[in-house]
Amino acid sequence: MSEHSLRERKYAATKAALMEAFIARLGEQGIDEIAVKDVCHEVQVSETTFFNYFPSKNDLMSYCVQLWSIRVSWGMQQYLEKGGSHLDAIRILFDLSADQEERAPGGMREIVVLQVRQIFAFRPLTSAEFAHHFPDMPEDQRRDVRNINDLLGEQLFAAQQTGELAADINLETLTMTLLSVFFMTPMLVTLWGGKSVRKAYRRQLDLLLPKV
Repeated sequence: MSEHSLRERKYAATKAALMEAFIARLGEQGIDEIAVKDVCHEVQVSETTFFNYFPSKNDLMSYCVQLWSIRVSWGMQQYLEKGGSHLDAIRILFDLSADQEERAPGGMREIVVLQVRQIFAFRPLTSAEFAHHFPDMPEDQRRDVRNINDLLGEQLFAAQQTGELAADINLETLTMTLLSVFFMTPMLVTLWGGKSVRKAYRRQLDLLLPKV
């Protein structure tokens, strides 16, 4: 028997369905072009219900970023707990992000715009939401949103401490370079008619990070 009530589970499932229906449209439309009524029609809820979950489209995109952050953080944590290297943990971050972009093409473009405007707003996930999106995640390992600057910076610092990176490498500059790769690659792949964000990420990381 679930530890969550039917109402809690329905809340989490409906919120997830609205997000999925919305981001599925990002490959064809920009965030301002997506009609809330069309998303609601697909999920079979009212527009009032949509705005009860997400006061604005920006809030929905914030939710998407929040889930990405949790998924990536947990994936990196699992890898490190198995004895993996810090530089390869960064590669996992990029691989998991490529999965997200290839599932919802155009998402990174909108995220960059919101990032520049600094309008992300995150609300803590409920226990039912964690269970819905991350059913295999132990409750004591649940962590909320982490900034990508911190995720990269922590692993680069640890890599330098363990000798994976040379002591004279400027970590701030390397972090900025990796952030540029992270945000710009999906848009350039689309612009140049490419198909695989994952491959493009990996090729650039092979140039920037030494093999462990």
